[in-house]
Amino acid sequence: MSEKLEQNQPVVPSNDGEPVTNAYYPQDNTVEDALTEVAPSTHLYQTGAADAGVTPDEALSPTRAVAADPETDVPLAPEPPVPPTPPTKSFWREVLETVLLTIMIFFLVKGLVANFRILGTSMEPSFHTDQLVLVNKAAYFHVDINSWAKLIPGVHPDGQQVVWLFGGPKRGDVLIFEPPDVINEDYIKRVIGLPGDKVEVKSGKVYVNDKQLDEPYIREAPFSPYNAAVVPPNHLFVMGDNRNASRDSRSFGMLPIDLIVGKALMVYWPTGPQWGPVPEVKYNF
Repeated sequence: MSEKLEQNQPVVPSNDGEPVTNAYYPQDNTVEDALTEVAPSTHLYQTGAADAGVTPDEALSPTRAVAADPETDVPLAPEPPVPPTPPTKSFWREVLETVLLTIMIFFLVKGLVANFRILGTSMEPSFHTDQLVLVNKAAYFHVDINSWAKLIPGVHPDGQQVVWLFGGPKRGDVLIFEPPDVINEDYIKRVIGLPGDKVEVKSGKVYVNDKQLDEPYIREAPFSPYNAAVVPPNHLFVMGDNRNASRDSRSFGMLPIDLIVGKALMVYWPTGPQWGPVPEVKYNF
């Protein structure tokens, strides 16, 4: 009985054989267990958090937990956030966008540029039959301001007030147009007279405003005369370079500008001496 009591008695610390007063005796855990519960948090603050300027409460808070250098036990700076990856387009979406863009470009070019085949000899020696000509359809874009003014209540302008977006036709230009007396055909002729010009053909020569034109591009001098006439507003006087084999303003009259298709830019087929841009013609007035 005495041996069991001695074994269950708590060990009293002593100092040179004298009992130590005010000693702490754990009730439920041993001294080693109590130390293991306190040591980690105390060690974290003393060795790492104190150097980083963190209070003990902040060091023990789970919201301030950061990675630490294993050698120095000092908290490391957090890694910067990774930006989100932008969504990638699907393969079929890219194909669809490419097809739509191609169609838009095609119709845009088709609305600005056209090609025509020359039939007949009316423009020889400048152009020959079966040649392919590239035409700029935007060269003679124009706007009738009076047509828009008529939309305003009480405004009734007479005639046309035309504004050319890119300068309009000039004497010597070669243009494609629809003749006023023929349906579903296109002609190619040269501009001789502009609105307000006086045009006359006599003695094998062409006169504009009583001045003779220098025309090195014609095949031969015209045989038939043409009485003097003034080109009305918004009309042109056109003639073929092969004057004696051309159906032009001497036959069907003045050409309304609304029938113009475009300006001849270049001969692109077949290749040869006349292949390339249409030469510009400048008169002496």
